[in-house]
Amino acid sequence: MEMRSPFDSYVKFWEALSGTMKERLSAGAAAAKLEDFFGDGEKDNSDEDRSKKPITVLMLDEIDYLVTKKQTILYNFFDWPLRATSARLIVIGISNTINLPERLSLKLQSRLGGERCHFKSYTVDETVAILKTRLDGGQVFDEDAIKFASRKTGNLSGDIRKAFHMCKVAAQNALDDYTSGRRRTVEGSHPKVKISDVQRGSRDMYTSIIHKAISCSSSYEALVLIAIGALKKAKVGKDIVSLDVQEMLTKIESIANGSGEDRYLSARLSLADLLGILSRLGDAGILTLTTPKQSNHPWPLIQTSLEPYEINSSYRNTSHSKLAEKHLAEQRLF
Repeated sequence: MEMRSPFDSYVKFWEALSGTMKERLSAGAAAAKLEDFFGDGEKDNSDEDRSKKPITVLMLDEIDYLVTKKQTILYNFFDWPLRATSARLIVIGISNTINLPERLSLKLQSRLGGERCHFKSYTVDETVAILKTRLDGGQVFDEDAIKFASRKTGNLSGDIRKAFHMCKVAAQNALDDYTSGRRRTVEGSHPKVKISDVQRGSRDMYTSIIHKAISCSSSYEALVLIAIGALKKAKVGKDIVSLDVQEMLTKIESIANGSGEDRYLSARLSLADLLGILSRLGDAGILTLTTPKQSNHPWPLIQTSLEPYEINSSYRNTSHSKLAEKHLAEQRLF
């Protein structure tokens, strides 16, 4: 279900719990009802009776969007199972970022269980199979078009919703071309979405939006992105560059110290600060955080499909252009 505000989660949950009544209240009233239902309420000292009560399982998908300034919403949801006396509640949270618990307040962390399950992103082959199944078995889309959308999505985030959106944009572009007469079908054939349509849709989706997001980044976010570009530039020749959090911190400090500007010099980013910034940039689709294969590696690896020159061009005509040019511009012989 979709919600316009994090506080709507109270409304939707109580509406589901109220059964056939489907009682729809304001967020505050729904929160009070839930507190009475799962909170201390009337004390029930009979463990036997309580064990026979049905269990309510609440699954919170994309709980990143329920993180408010005071974090009260998530705190309440994860606190109710611990205090419930007259009802039983299990809460399962699904997050888009692997380090969300570390970004929460200590008070809220104390309410979270210790069990975590990491779901890997779809592989390119899995994405191809899913797209073929959902897109009429490849009757409308060329095989190469589906494979390109799958590879592009896999390199960026692994979020299959982006692959579907890319295909939707490509299909709309192709339909416009056939409708306007810019493209014609061969006799006996039917219109098809080709790889060129998906490539165009991909550029429309990612390039303009992401470059705009980069150009509006804060000083600390600019430091992080320029550091990523500089490290990626130093590792030229590699198909997929995965950056370690520790080398990121070292590079950021080096760039900041050499900038000569107070707004960068004041950056003394801790590991938690960097992980928070990386998560926000990941949410914006600018980079991807991946789980390391080594079990002894506790922190995520950073990847981005953006090239150093693209990051540099995004900062042109912004307050960060000088710093980006210094570290990301191609060297000229004359």
